[in-house]
Amino acid sequence: MVLWLATIRPASGATIQVVTEYLYPYQIKNDDGSLGGFMTEVVYALCQQVGDTPEIRVMPWARAYQTAVTTENVLIYSIVHTQARSPLFHWIGEVQTEPIFLWGLKRRFPVQSDSLMLLKQHRVAVLRGSNVAHYLAKQQFSDLKPLSYEEQLLQMLEKDRLDLVVGTEETIWQRANKAGVDFNALSKVAELKELNTNLSIAFNIQSDPNLVERYRAAFSEISANGQLTAIQQKWFNYVQVVKQ
Repeated sequence: MVLWLATIRPASGATIQVVTEYLYPYQIKNDDGSLGGFMTEVVYALCQQVGDTPEIRVMPWARAYQTAVTTENVLIYSIVHTQARSPLFHWIGEVQTEPIFLWGLKRRFPVQSDSLMLLKQHRVAVLRGSNVAHYLAKQQFSDLKPLSYEEQLLQMLEKDRLDLVVGTEETIWQRANKAGVDFNALSKVAELKELNTNLSIAFNIQSDPNLVERYRAAFSEISANGQLTAIQQKWFNYVQVVKQ
């Protein structure tokens, strides 16, 4: 299922095809059905700076990624810039994110582990085609559970259908809040330190070089003029207030 949720109409400019997934607080579905979130606002700011119209499609991550890899002039966010992905995209800019952890039920994992080796036999839910899925497979986790959507993750954890899930504190808190799961019943089991990278915005590698350069210049501009910082402060101050 693909959702067309967000279109901004400036006075002039091209229509830019954009793909993404839901990932709180970076891309979220607002109460009115529109698309919001921290990284969504960054993309809006970029397009406004350039003078283009973003037409954003929300879909499962594996499909969004494949679309961006195979279709010229398509922009994708939020994407981690890895060595394997580096030659597949033109990278526009990146923003700082939170540490990522394996999470489990506190009654089963009362103490945080410093060793992934002790966790490799556990059932771990991963987003199909994600950087996390590739990383844990490379680390020889033997019981990965690939999913296209993450809405039911914490209920599956409570029902003993999973042992571990992956996320930042913000994403797990939001999922717990939506699922009616007690966030305080969850614990950080292990930090995935090698995955603590920034989130990026990128164009398909076959995209128009002039288009790419305009967006790189726009990202530099919103970084220099304080607009990016203002968006960050707005979203992450909001998240902290909501969690209290």
